[in-house]
Amino acid sequence: MAQKAFKHQQGSIQQHTIQCNGGLNVSEAPGNIRDNELVTLLNFTYDPQTGTPEVRPATRCQTAAVCDGTNGILKIYYYEKSATAGYLIGVCDGDLYYLSGTGLTAWTKIGTLNDKTTVPSFLTFHSLLLIADGGTNIKTWDGTTYSALADGLGATAIATINGRVVVNSSASGSADLVTMSGVEDETMWNTADATNPAVAIRAGYGDNMVVNGFAVFGDELFVFKKGKSEKSVYKINVSDDNSTNWYVTRQTQNNGAQNCHSIVSAFNDVFFMDTYAYKSLRGVTEFGDLQVEPVGSKINNAFTHGTTCKGLCYLPYFNAIWFIVGDVTYTCTQLITNGQKNFVFSELAFQQGTINSICQVDSTIYLAGDNGFLYTLDLTGTYATDETAPGTTSNYTSIIKTKEFSYFGGYILRKTAMYLDPIFVGTSHLYAVTNRSENTLLKSITLPSKGQLLYDATGYLADATEYLYDMGLSPWYETTRNRVRGETLQFRFTVTSGRVGVEGMKAEIALVEG
Repeated sequence: MAQKAFKHQQGSIQQHTIQCNGGLNVSEAPGNIRDNELVTLLNFTYDPQTGTPEVRPATRCQTAAVCDGTNGILKIYYYEKSATAGYLIGVCDGDLYYLSGTGLTAWTKIGTLNDKTTVPSFLTFHSLLLIADGGTNIKTWDGTTYSALADGLGATAIATINGRVVVNSSASGSADLVTMSGVEDETMWNTADATNPAVAIRAGYGDNMVVNGFAVFGDELFVFKKGKSEKSVYKINVSDDNSTNWYVTRQTQNNGAQNCHSIVSAFNDVFFMDTYAYKSLRGVTEFGDLQVEPVGSKINNAFTHGTTCKGLCYLPYFNAIWFIVGDVTYTCTQLITNGQKNFVFSELAFQQGTINSICQVDSTIYLAGDNGFLYTLDLTGTYATDETAPGTTSNYTSIIKTKEFSYFGGYILRKTAMYLDPIFVGTSHLYAVTNRSENTLLKSITLPSKGQLLYDATGYLADATEYLYDMGLSPWYETTRNRVRGETLQFRFTVTSGRVGVEGMKAEIALVEG
């Protein structure tokens, strides 16, 4: 008897394993990125240990009211005065505040800054908070007294190297000037002092660019400069005991930071946000010992020319740099795979709107809202909604969209399996996206909670009502045999409530012949 032939015989069945550990990549067409990279990765952060993307933690409203009743918080900084005393500092509408009150839910005004638009740069030095806000003198606060030094430099950027405070200058004719205080003395700015003089060095004298930021790498001070058409990074080596032997060299041209807030040291490198590109200064063994790398090449296309970077901040909890460009927050996580260092990116959007500044204090991560509220991330996993104002919560949507896979002659999707890590109960949906950009729902998935380790259980086993098998933290998988036909295929996983980690997925594809 003759056997009936099918266009997709068993030999044309393909098994696709798709991991999601490559991060966001918007630099190329959806079909040209790597199999583990993603066209969309919204509201996911990477677990630095496993490389698994997880729906980001929810936010909680820390303060009971808007900082000054009206305006947003431009900047936050943790001033660690001593081992037992510390203050979260906030900048709002030209004033300086510290977080106060029972439960740290209110702001107390410290004093007035130079103006309402300059975002100041902070430094803790000898248990004193130093504030470079563009005013004639550096302002200081010791937890009680708000005062000023007598530097007269009009600094907007501040750092420290080898026991000296380092600042730029906005004074007339001083655009190139880098001034370092006397050793271990933030009050000494006299370069002619006989015992402990300050040191003033011109970095790139006469190039008509302004010193706008610093980074410190051992005994080397990197000086960022920016003009209307040019930008550069200079290096001052301060290793010699005699400051007359210090020297300045130009490290790179046509690379530079937008401002002093768009520079951070992390992962043994210096990272900065250029005009419209995320880059790093990486130590190498070749001559010159540094090179600029476009580490953000996968996401730089998302940045619009002229969009301001509000800040870069390293968060140890995520082993990641979070940086804010315009109204969008991005994450850059370092993952180690087979001994190789790799940076992966994601995009975050918060229900309360734009975040202006971020910092981590011990195990608490603070977010400064442009709406004037201060927030924290819920790192305990107790919540899965953003609290936009005290008592007001809102679900947030998280999306993973994979690479676009193409099949000559077409395909039939026969089976799909998702491998998930439970975190918080909620709802999600898995879609197949075809060549006509049609989203076909494959399955709606109810997300369970993560369960409990037996080690952490406090009740008697005799009183347990669940199966011990169900009380662990093991991942689970969801399968669907809904079929879709097309020539190109992407998977879109949307979480509308709750939290979950995505280890990956597998797809069984039947190729269509003829």
